[in-house]
Amino acid sequence: HKMGNQSNIVNPAAFAAETGTSSSNLYININGQGTGTLTGANVAPTLVKTDRLLGFGEHATRAVNSAAENDLFSAGEIDASWVYIEVMRTPAAMYLQNCFYLGTNVSSINVFRADMINSTLSVTESINFTNCIITRLEASAVSLEGNKLDTLKAWFRFLQRNDTLYTYAQGGQLKGQVVSFINFRGLNYSSSNSPTQAATPAAGA
Repeated sequence: HKMGNQSNIVNPAAFAAETGTSSSNLYININGQGTGTLTGANVAPTLVKTDRLLGFGEHATRAVNSAAENDLFSAGEIDASWVYIEVMRTPAAMYLQNCFYLGTNVSSINVFRADMINSTLSVTESINFTNCIITRLEASAVSLEGNKLDTLKAWFRFLQRNDTLYTYAQGGQLKGQVVSFINFRGLNYSSSNSPTQAATPAAGA
């Protein structure tokens, strides 16, 4: 009997070993515990305490009446998955690990998508998760496959999710922002579309 693959999650470190070095536009701020590797005048202040985010995944489902002839949502329950992240083994990763062992919440986990705009690494989207509880950790090392225990995989549950998309003009000027928000305590949710005046990304947003 031949053993199958132990994991169906693609390992970014192993993939990089096969394809060469590339840069990602995803970054993460784990409750301000990052090492702050991004510096310089061409880096948005929001990104200063972030680390490189190697893997990210989430999904949500809504429970509805399955009868095709019924137009009502019935209970309409929203079920958000545990959020999956993969980070380098930095002090922020050890902070996650300790929160998991102690059973303490992480008050804020911010995921950023950043792109070069007018020669500045600027935030184009931020997803802010608050009141997070780490539900699972995973680390593996298979040196022959290029994985040398460099990363930590983590899954977490959250109370609130705030997703902000920043829009820019062709010339690089910030035009505005579009926001999607949900709070599972009482199931409050909202969306907004703000003009330029309210569109400056705040630190830790």
